[in-house]
Amino acid sequence: MDELKRLRKILGTSHAVIFYWKALEDWPVEFVSDSIEQFGYQADDFLSGRITYSQIIHPDDLSQVSSEVELFTANHIDEFCQIYRILDSKGKTCWIDDRTVIERDASGQPQHYLGTIVDITEQKKNEAWSDLLSRVINESTDEFYIFDAESLKFDYLNQAALLNLGYSSGEIANLTPLDIKPNLSKELFLQRLTELKEQPCVILKTEHQRKDGSLYPVEVKIQSIDVLGETKYAAVVRDMSELYALQEEQQKKFEFVQNVIDGIAESVMVINQDYTVELMNEAARKSSTDSVIANIRQPKCYEVSHNRSTPCDGLEHPCPLKAVLQSKEQASVIHNHGSQENPEYVELMAKPLIDAKGEVYAIVESAHDITSLIQTQNALIHKTTQLNYQATHDELTGLVNRQVFQDRLEHALQQAKRQQKLVVVVFVDLDKFKQINDGLGHQAGDEVLTEVASRLQGLLRSCDTVARMGGDEFTLVLEDLHDLQSAERVLQKVQEVFAEPISTSCGDVLITLSLGAAVYPNDAITPSELVRLADLALYDVKFKGRNGHRFYHQLKALTYL
Repeated sequence: MDELKRLRKILGTSHAVIFYWKALEDWPVEFVSDSIEQFGYQADDFLSGRITYSQIIHPDDLSQVSSEVELFTANHIDEFCQIYRILDSKGKTCWIDDRTVIERDASGQPQHYLGTIVDITEQKKNEAWSDLLSRVINESTDEFYIFDAESLKFDYLNQAALLNLGYSSGEIANLTPLDIKPNLSKELFLQRLTELKEQPCVILKTEHQRKDGSLYPVEVKIQSIDVLGETKYAAVVRDMSELYALQEEQQKKFEFVQNVIDGIAESVMVINQDYTVELMNEAARKSSTDSVIANIRQPKCYEVSHNRSTPCDGLEHPCPLKAVLQSKEQASVIHNHGSQENPEYVELMAKPLIDAKGEVYAIVESAHDITSLIQTQNALIHKTTQLNYQATHDELTGLVNRQVFQDRLEHALQQAKRQQKLVVVVFVDLDKFKQINDGLGHQAGDEVLTEVASRLQGLLRSCDTVARMGGDEFTLVLEDLHDLQSAERVLQKVQEVFAEPISTSCGDVLITLSLGAAVYPNDAITPSELVRLADLALYDVKFKGRNGHRFYHQLKALTYL
């Protein structure tokens, strides 16, 4: 007996779910451990036959799972593993690892399947992310290197690095960074790597040597990483050939560049650190006003683009030059060159120009009119807000729907547990509502439902919840209650407020309500059980004549009489 109790305790605390199926069609369940609740089901759902195991297998996987089980059974493979998807009680997909043992009778015929399923959804997500990151790195246009901290030998080069250096993946196994860095001593290289003890990364601007002996300039960012307890170095290498070539040719092609940028319809300027405009195109010149420029030979960017005497600043007009000087990276800001009534949004893209010392000496600023884009984004945000609202609220009454009701009930129970207060779940049903729909039409029925929702909202406190579950069914969550008398008064007020008829387009309608309630923690402590007991109390009211309210504990008292 002690062993049995111990086994039940182990099963109760394990995250694994134990199933014991009959070897019949649909695999009827004879036993399932309580840990099935992690998927939103109760053990009785399966033991009673309301749900079969095959029903929770993902439809796209069911055929394969069934075929594999039949194959294993026929081939007397009595222990096997399957990886497939199931659906939890809310329809969410979960990946599981299913280890199954077949029990046979003396003649070898299968009698039962004993299965242990474990949720491996997070593991599957991690594997997918790992595969994605691996593909991103391998397909990146930047070069990626990983080499050992002790031997310095390469463990990995991505495709961009292999193609640029001219080596195959097999040839790099015995190479080190010293083989692709001419005139770099091992001592100096190791000295630079020691800097990683004090800072997160080391950045080098150097040259790499290809297999054919040719050189190309690179910017190298090296970081120290831990791989299963071993120290490795990861380097991100950017080929700087094109950028350096562009800088070298820039002075020679000044006039050509001027002609090119003059052909650009939007404003382009090269701006020095002191805000002086070194170069501008025709579009920028047309937007400037000579009268506000203090020195026409050395105009300031803020004089040209904004007709002001001081640099741009603040949230309305952030300065792109300041952003680039601080980060030494490309930056973008948005200015409104219009008014609040007629906005003209302009995106200023600022790219740094770097000197031989690695310092930003100027930026290239280009202006792009993005008014239509901003307006479209605002429209999309508004639409998204509407869709989010529609997903969580009833379209007719504006009340929160079943999903939000469940979330708020769970939150209310957590609060009540901490504060040692009561929570009451109330089911509200309109008596003989079908007669209103059939007699007066659906429009009048909708008007009644809308007014019911309005009166319920007007009656309850802001901390309480009113939800429409569908049809003529409403639910209430009454929070922050100290005693049952408070809940009783609320239910009385709910019925009293409907003593007045409801006006519709087809005339006045007088309705009555039936209410069933369950109390946390007196009746139950879980959301699902509170809902079930409140529904039982409602059923009793409707069964005994409608137009009343009853708490579940009153129903139990009547049962005992």
